[in-house]
Amino acid sequence: MRVLFVEGKDREALQALARELPHPYWLLQGEGVWLLEVFGTGEEAEVRARALPGLRVWAFTLEDGVVYRGCGKKSATSP
Repeated sequence: MRVLFVEGKDREALQALARELPHPYWLLQGEGVWLLEVFGTGEEAEVRARALPGLRVWAFTLEDGVVYRGCGKKSATSP
């Protein structure tokens, strides 16, 4: 699975890009910048992101990870 990271200062531009793509995403706020993480993308999403001005773009292939491990206790957010 490919994961796309797009960094920029324009929140609305990043949200618009995320909404155009049919993939799950997270939009994170940092110190004066936003980071969009898009999961399961293809090359088309990367090309689309690189075409937008003022953004930095990285694409990675997911090698390992854990979606949910849990703590063994039942909670309101536990599956």
